[in-house]
Amino acid sequence: MPRLEIASYCKTARVTRGDGARLRRAIEETWNVGEPLVLDFSGVNIASVSFFDEALGLLAKEHPLDELTARVRVENISPGDRTLLNSIVTSRAKERTTQTKPSRQVG
Repeated sequence: MPRLEIASYCKTARVTRGDGARLRRAIEETWNVGEPLVLDFSGVNIASVSFFDEALGLLAKEHPLDELTARVRVENISPGDRTLLNSIVTSRAKERTTQTKPSRQVG
């Protein structure tokens, strides 16, 4: 199973949307490998909405949640970061389902 240690991969670049976009591109590179990519957050705290939204939130908006959770696993994340990440992913997943519903026309 491919593994990405966030402390080594991101170093101190774990705050901005640009930082998150770099991580998202790494995730997308392994998207079709067949095994989930493990994101190991050992020893780091993120606490950045921008980083999480860009890295994983946009993936939740683009892909069904069951597909995202089958392709990416998050391990060793702090409880506060887990709560923040779950909130962002849930919100973006709702955006995705709202956008895929056909619009109703009044008339």
